[in-house]
Amino acid sequence: MPSKIYQGFVAYERFYPVSHKFQYPVYCYGLDLDELPRIDQSVRFFGYNRRRPVSTHDRDYLDDRPGTIREKLTRILAEKKPGLSVTSVFMITSARYLNYVFNPVSFYYCFDPAGEVCAMAAEVNNTFGERHLYLPEKGSGILNADDPEKYYIDKAFHVSPFNDLEGRYEFSFPKPAKELDIRINLVRDGAVAFSARLWGAATELTSANLMKTMLRHPVAPHLTKPRIFLQAARLFFGKNLKYHNKPEPVSHMTIKRKS
Repeated sequence: MPSKIYQGFVAYERFYPVSHKFQYPVYCYGLDLDELPRIDQSVRFFGYNRRRPVSTHDRDYLDDRPGTIREKLTRILAEKKPGLSVTSVFMITSARYLNYVFNPVSFYYCFDPAGEVCAMAAEVNNTFGERHLYLPEKGSGILNADDPEKYYIDKAFHVSPFNDLEGRYEFSFPKPAKELDIRINLVRDGAVAFSARLWGAATELTSANLMKTMLRHPVAPHLTKPRIFLQAARLFFGKNLKYHNKPEPVSHMTIKRKS
């Protein structure tokens, strides 16, 4: 699948114990991991494991063992989901911009020889310097019946200080193409506690399109973390939501990033 730039929006809505929602314009990248060396050579301003205005580095993803992103993910899948035949991986992520990135979540679509999705992975980063890889399973839940792909997994990683570790994530992962539309629900006691959505339209990752994106959104990648802190302040000071201290990691799939 050719690599792409997706321009669209991210939205979040909390349903209880208080109501809260927001939406921001964003862009992200859909990267065929096998294409990264070619993109490094053919797309101006984009670097792979080297400094460029926009760049992707293997060390920014997954565990701290050596290898490319693809090699590290293949190793993890072999350990956790033996028997899978993965021929390509398409990663939805935010690349470094001016050598900075904060990726709240990256998604990995793993394709089998027939071109069908055979596994999904969601890599989550929190603002406390920790990273966690979820490997959700296919299954049904309370997402809308017309969602083409449903996955679920129990929550096991501290992200927001206004949520504890209770609940289950339910994902909708339609195959990305001209449009991207990823949805996530956190379900507790049979009800959705909050929902999130990332959606947008694709353009091909070319030098011209990358330059247009940088000019259209000159500071967007640097706003992600300030926006997180702004919404946290609104929840704490404006809506008096209970604060949960960060617990020690409870899963071996959580790692502390090296400084």
